[in-house]
Amino acid sequence: MRKLKSIITIIAISLATTFSTTASEKEPSKITKELRTEIVELLGSKIPIEFKKTEKVEISFMINNENEIIVISVDSELADFNSYIKKQLNYKKVKVKGTIKGEVYKIPVTANKK
Repeated sequence: MRKLKSIITIIAISLATTFSTTASEKEPSKITKELRTEIVELLGSKIPIEFKKTEKVEISFMINNENEIIVISVDSELADFNSYIKKQLNYKKVKVKGTIKGEVYKIPVTANKK
């Protein structure tokens, strides 16, 4: 019984160590940088919303089997900006090669005050 407890403890510690090292934040890849560039182009430079301050948002999205963007969430306090981003990006095709279908991507975007 004592050996069984020791083996279970060793396995638990090994699994915890393995999962904690694989869950670390990765360096942005070339694909992510290309996706960000394409998303900024789709949003455009003339956003029809007045900002009182510089707005920083994080867009969570995935790419479906037809290479279309599906916006999952927009981390912004402005409801108008959220709906604008969703309207501009949802179901727009991307040309970036090498994206993983179904993977959730998170990209930060900054909108400057006019």
